Amino acid sequence: MISMQTRTYRFRPGALDAIARSRNYITDEQLAKHIGIKPEKLPLLRAGAEVSERLALRVSALQGDEYYIGAWFDQVVHQEAA
Repeated sequence: MISMQTRTYRFRPGALDAIARSRNYITDEQLAKHIGIKPEKLPLLRAGAEVSERLALRVSALQGDEYYIGAWFDQVVHQEAA
């Protein structure tokens, strides 16, 4: 049986702040709007909440290269139940 799991990612430590600096954003609201989330979600993302592959690709594209996800994200690997 083939399992079709979607990939999920976590922002790398410091990635959100690096994105904000690269865009000269001074508020979390500006950063949240740029990456397409609600400002109240930023603390969760900074704490390691998972994001979809779609969001990871969009953020990477906004930063200049949609295929360079590794600059901003770590892929989450879930262990399958035996």
